[in-house]
Amino acid sequence: MSAFIPRPDLDLIDLLLGEHGCLLTLFRHVEVRLPSMNLREIQASGETLEALLMAHAIEEDQLLFHSLPVEQVGVREALDAMFGEHNEQRAMLEELRDHTEEPRARGLLMRLIEMTREHFAVEERILFGLAKQVLSDERRSELGNEYARRRGLSRAH
Repeated sequence: MSAFIPRPDLDLIDLLLGEHGCLLTLFRHVEVRLPSMNLREIQASGETLEALLMAHAIEEDQLLFHSLPVEQVGVREALDAMFGEHNEQRAMLEELRDHTEEPRARGLLMRLIEMTREHFAVEERILFGLAKQVLSDERRSELGNEYARRRGLSRAH
């Protein structure tokens, strides 16, 4: 039997940055293939991105964003923008599922990728640095362990 064993070295910020790296690699792969994709392939790529991006957004929203002090100057505004962009991503992915025209679907998927890249850059420049300033190492480790538990990471006893 295996169970989750907390580890002191699991910093939530590092885990989220790792996901950014994986997602950015996937974006490059999709971009290379996008010009030759048919509508079904574009939508299938969108479905894959949706599964990954929404899982990532849920963890960011619930674990990181809700842990930041909204009373601190500029935090509420930054979080409102990030929550808004997560909602915009959801809407774009939903729209992609319903597209019937290949060129429009291709353009929408490309816009989603571009918008998400910028979203990641803002998180990395602003929110992740802020989180490292206001959340203790111990708190970021607690959040990292919760992230790992939610993702089903485990170690044998």
